Amino acid sequence: MESLAVNGERNLRVLLATSFPVPGEYDGTAMLPIKILRALKTRGVEPILAHLRARPPWGPIERTEFEGTPSFTLPPSAWISGLKRIHDEFPFDIVHAQHHGGANRAQFACRKYRRPMIYEIHSLLGEEVEREKLGRGLAFRVNVMLERWACRTAKEVIVLGELVKRVCVEEKGIPAERVHVIYPGIDLSEYEHSDNRSIAIPGIESHHKVFMYIGSIVHPNQGVPLLIDAATRVFDAIPDARCVLTGGPEEAGEGYRQKLGRHGDKLIVLAGRKPDEVVGLSRRADVLVHPRLECRENYSVQSKIAVYLAAGRPIVATDFADYKTILGDSGAGRLCKAEPGSIAEAIIDVLEHPELAQKLAANTAPVARELFGMDRNIDRYLDVYRKALAQNA
Repeated sequence: MESLAVNGERNLRVLLATSFPVPGEYDGTAMLPIKILRALKTRGVEPILAHLRARPPWGPIERTEFEGTPSFTLPPSAWISGLKRIHDEFPFDIVHAQHHGGANRAQFACRKYRRPMIYEIHSLLGEEVEREKLGRGLAFRVNVMLERWACRTAKEVIVLGELVKRVCVEEKGIPAERVHVIYPGIDLSEYEHSDNRSIAIPGIESHHKVFMYIGSIVHPNQGVPLLIDAATRVFDAIPDARCVLTGGPEEAGEGYRQKLGRHGDKLIVLAGRKPDEVVGLSRRADVLVHPRLECRENYSVQSKIAVYLAAGRPIVATDFADYKTILGDSGAGRLCKAEPGSIAEAIIDVLEHPELAQKLAANTAPVARELFGMDRNIDRYLDVYRKALAQNA
């Protein structure tokens, strides 16, 4: 592929600004900038990483490397001066701020030094800051104020779902032409290697029918408690069925086992698994399940569904937001309501009807390639970069 040059002199250089360390935890929030970084390199674009940490407020600027890419950690006292220092050594052309934390912290330096900023919204702010406090507290109010500024000052905004775009336009006042829907990408080649066959799972025998969930098992919006309630009905209907939760924490799994009562031994929890292990584990699933709730926090499409589609296994998911088009209209998933009875019915339907399971699985690959393949998504990111740079010229 052709590299993207700047003024005909050198390749584009992009600063990826985050409020979390990279690699950090193996969740979708941290993995997305890693996938972008790797894809940018394939197009001759030079990335730099900047982790704008919150605490402690003072301290030195730390420099390391991640996969050969310069990586800096800046304390709050250096959020502005530190980005200038990075720019002096690696003159970046654009800042790609990840999540509201990265945008809130990077916008000061971008405004001061007139560097165009792209704000990528991973999920809506209101449901994840101080969610435990009734009426919200000071941290929430400050973040809302900063995020409003970031929306106004960002040259372009990237969102992970059509409903998030609607919120950006109707509630945040961002012009529709500045908001771009790009789903969280995935490197599909990770699923194409011959050594990524299904791997053994403790407690699972060849005759077991496995319905599997991948991701955090405690975040409220993921709907895992709904899946546990549904699991009892699945076990009653299909005694050889087994439920596998690939994610943590492990202690939460014990609580779910107790809730299942006499079926508790049919639940297997695999905590602390790395992304390359998840590839093989997902291949053992007879059906992959995402029972997410119908709430604003789920307006964004999560990287989980990219993993599910890339695995090439039948999918059951709740019928909400973009899943209607991604899974329903494409025939890549069996949709259901966000309630235990409906989820159980859908899982049983797929497990008991091999022809349906085969049909669903056959439709996953085209959707994965078109909407989530990072080799295509990176072109979408580069188009946004070009548009922002043209405005800043």
